[in-house]
Amino acid sequence: MATILFRTLIVYIFISAVFRMMGKREVGQMQISDLVAALLLSEVAALPLADHNTPLLNALVPVLIILALEILLTYFKNKSKILKRLLEGKPSFLIHRGKLNQGELERMRVSIEELLGECRQQGFSDLSDIEYAILEESGKLSLFPKAGKQPLTPDSLGIPAQETGIAHPLILDGSVNVPLLQRLGYDRAWLEKECARRGRTVSDFFLLTVDDAGNITAIGKEKKES
Repeated sequence: MATILFRTLIVYIFISAVFRMMGKREVGQMQISDLVAALLLSEVAALPLADHNTPLLNALVPVLIILALEILLTYFKNKSKILKRLLEGKPSFLIHRGKLNQGELERMRVSIEELLGECRQQGFSDLSDIEYAILEESGKLSLFPKAGKQPLTPDSLGIPAQETGIAHPLILDGSVNVPLLQRLGYDRAWLEKECARRGRTVSDFFLLTVDDAGNITAIGKEKKES
């Protein structure tokens, strides 16, 4: 049992490190070469786990070879437009200037039902709302609505808007993110003062965030029923 645990731990750590070095993204954003490498890695890594008589090196060495090939392929792919297009393809316009490209739908093997479903998921009820629908190299569908269907923004209304940036989590489940607090130019005394203004202490907050404009969002911990 200890041997199984040890081998599994070694393979898990090794594969995790390899994927970190490969800079992998989520599965939906993988290119074909990325997906092939991931499938090969999973198959090779499973060998010493399925057969305890298989030396670990029989899995680790092929994994290193796959890693080297992936790095080399990525390097040459970024240097060659022809190789990049061959391996990754190019964006496909399923809707261009409001017109549905039926031939492109057939070529990319995308059904009209799939296209309609994707439009609904992104908040558009009808294809007539769409000016451009682009099937990206990753397989993601980018939708750009017509001018009359775009959501209103302060810019479109001529209203000046303040940049608020992102919400930075300073307190998570009662614990203070000290490095982030200091990086944003705040200190513990400021944070405790803001907590006191809300009638609580630091440990009473489940989440407290501050954005780049100084706006604070605070959520207190729920009281547990006794």
